[in-house]
Amino acid sequence: MALSTLGYSADRIAEIADQLFDLHDTQMSRPRVEGGIGGWSRKEILGHLVDSANVNHQRVIESVLSGSIVFAGYAHKEWVKLNGYQDLDWEEIVTLWCSMNMQFCSMIERIPLEILDTVHAEHSYELTAFRELGSGEPSTLGYLIEDYFAHLKYHMDQITLK
Repeated sequence: MALSTLGYSADRIAEIADQLFDLHDTQMSRPRVEGGIGGWSRKEILGHLVDSANVNHQRVIESVLSGSIVFAGYAHKEWVKLNGYQDLDWEEIVTLWCSMNMQFCSMIERIPLEILDTVHAEHSYELTAFRELGSGEPSTLGYLIEDYFAHLKYHMDQITLK
């Protein structure tokens, strides 16, 4: 699985960051009620994506090292609140998001295909994935990575669409 097949690469992350830098802090600070997560602002949505990059980076590394795709969930609402994204400058959050995702892309490119495509009977995607997968359905680490980018796209649409 190449990142390019998912539409993401370090270059694509940089392009998205450039678009995000053009958005204004005032607009990004207002809560979104329609289609948002409990009225999160765009700052908090992007902060959630920073947290997601952090959590999924760790999950992928743990999977490569352990050979397992069973992961604990995380309290995403509490992470956003504790990290205080609403109080940060928009540019700071964009920079953090860009750095985390460029590193995530770089790390993924180093994983051998046979590890990404290894089928596991046991996983936790019914609890931890954006696109939930039943516990009886086998899956791969590659699914987790594809799911991460689907989650990223979903929230990017919330940030960039009016």
